[in-house]
Amino acid sequence: MYTAYIVTFCAAWRLPRRVRHLAAALTLTTSVATAFMPVGAQAAPEAAPQTGGSGSGDQQRRVNAIIDELDRIGVQMDQLAEMYAQANNDQEDLVVEIAATEKRIKQKENELAAMQTDLRAVALKSFVSGGMSNSLSSVLSSTRGLTDSVSKKYLTSVALNAGAGNTDALQALIDDIAKERSALQSQAKKASRAADYAVERLKAAESLASTYTQRQAEAEQQLGTLIRSERQRRETSALASAQAEAAKFKGLKFTNVTPPSSRAGVAVKAALSQLGVKYVFGAKSPGVAFDCSGLTSYAWGVAGVGIPRVSRMQYAALTKIPTAAAQPGDLIFSYNPISHVGLYLGGGQMVQAPRTGDVVKISAVYWSRVVGVVRP
Repeated sequence: MYTAYIVTFCAAWRLPRRVRHLAAALTLTTSVATAFMPVGAQAAPEAAPQTGGSGSGDQQRRVNAIIDELDRIGVQMDQLAEMYAQANNDQEDLVVEIAATEKRIKQKENELAAMQTDLRAVALKSFVSGGMSNSLSSVLSSTRGLTDSVSKKYLTSVALNAGAGNTDALQALIDDIAKERSALQSQAKKASRAADYAVERLKAAESLASTYTQRQAEAEQQLGTLIRSERQRRETSALASAQAEAAKFKGLKFTNVTPPSSRAGVAVKAALSQLGVKYVFGAKSPGVAFDCSGLTSYAWGVAGVGIPRVSRMQYAALTKIPTAAAQPGDLIFSYNPISHVGLYLGGGQMVQAPRTGDVVKISAVYWSRVVGVVRP
């Protein structure tokens, strides 16, 4: 009944929390249209060395400004993508809840129908024997609207004549069905609002992705070689810094830290098997597309360990460990609020599904952006 309706709407916080997310998302979108305010959790990129005359220095500053702006838009896209993934997850949960409620209603209606059949037989027997009128006929013909029409004195009279005691069980069943139907209506409304919210977040994320793609194309057209060179320099610098930081972790000892799972290696292999697969908002389709938390939940699912679908839920639900204790297979979370997750490989590197326009790949861990590490 309602399931097909909701599946249509569901084409991974409950509603009050979504309202707060909507306000945050509107702020993000507005900031892109104006000044692209920097995100607090994002570390300032290392400035490129400047050589040559003032013209060369001005050009390098322009390159840095463009890349910094693109990075800020990218972080904002991550935040919108997280909201969209959460909305999708909520829709899926509501579909399951609605199906379960419909199943309970069906079971209770079957029970009620059986009780009605029994009472009809009692009423007929009483009518034939002349000991009772057939006043029950109108109240025993439907499973709907019985709360208003059932006359307990008649039912009790018939039940007593048949030795059944009373009709409390019948009335309780009628009340249960009414409550379940009310719950079903509430779930359907929530699912409808969740679907609308998901559509809004997806539109906002796609709009921001379009802005990102346009700015990047313009930058490539104007300063293509310099842009690529600066990005490569930053990536090389980031990897060196990540490896140096990871090397410091090796000598550290920790107590009361959950040991790595024996399935961590399987999760790592599963994630690496998806290298080159494109990023798509809210996706979790092996060989086709992933978002960041879709990749991590897929990888650990292959390892036989079920974890939540969305990055913030993964962080909230799984065992937290010190950042310096990170081992291959652990999940690395970035930004505040959390809007990105990757699977740690060791040596300062992780496999991740970065964002729109990119693919699943191995990247350096920006430790300064890391807000937490968990161990499935």
